[in-house]
Amino acid sequence: MTEKIAVIKPYYLKEEAYKMGHDRFKDVEADIEEFELSHFKETATWANNVAPKLRAMAGFDDSGPGTYTVHRRVAAIEPGCEEDEPAEAELTDPHDIHEELVRAFDMGAYDAVEDTFDPDAAQY
Repeated sequence: MTEKIAVIKPYYLKEEAYKMGHDRFKDVEADIEEFELSHFKETATWANNVAPKLRAMAGFDDSGPGTYTVHRRVAAIEPGCEEDEPAEAELTDPHDIHEELVRAFDMGAYDAVEDTFDPDAAQY
């Protein structure tokens, strides 16, 4: 029996997630001390657009009868090996990658409100 896995490049994905958060909130005028993402994460935009995109980027297979019902591991290509052939990768759970992408999205959103842009910060 063979196992299907998704092959992902976390370095690039975290940068993309950061930019998604930054782009969504770049026009928000708010005091960073009072800015809170929890309200946005309760909206239909988050549930129907942003969250599914981040799940797909993390390698989840939502083709089953609901969200997170088809479980598979992902091969996360090691940083610095993205262009190597063959590239070295680590098998991991997409939940871990998803958490990293949500953190990168959040960082981009907060940086946008602060009027800064540093996608490399999402890597650490």
